Amino acid sequence: MDKNERNLIRILLVDDDTFVHEMVGSLIDEAEYSLVSATSVVDAMKIIMEQRPDVIITDAIMPGESGFSLINRLKSDPRTHDIPIILLTILEEPNGQVMDASGLADFRVSKPLYLSDFSSKLEQARQLVKDRSEIVEFQSEIEVPLSDAQDVVTVVF
Repeated sequence: MDKNERNLIRILLVDDDTFVHEMVGSLIDEAEYSLVSATSVVDAMKIIMEQRPDVIITDAIMPGESGFSLINRLKSDPRTHDIPIILLTILEEPNGQVMDASGLADFRVSKPLYLSDFSSKLEQARQLVKDRSEIVEFQSEIEVPLSDAQDVVTVVF
């Protein structure tokens, strides 16, 4: 893996509709994102545990296990709870807001996909990934090994 591949945001798209895979593939910038696809939650879980994507985009309603169920599983697992999830759905609340039956998706986008809405949510997810990465990097820089910390302890009265 070269330096450029490491800097790409890895997206997992989970949707049973191949047209959505084609549409999302045409909307993302290949210079910033790497796209992996799954057509079911079962396939998605295998990919997530093997490759840990940076962002997950999932359809709400699919045959078998739903996107809502996937979101619940991921948000309740300490290994995956921090992965930003974009929910794609045709479901709407009576007030016109995109419905999220799980209540746990980080971002919601209605179907059919509109470029401005989709791009905005994807950019927000990318920024969230970047911010979390910077926090982890900062935390690792300020951690002091226990043996070093013993030499630095100062008591203030």
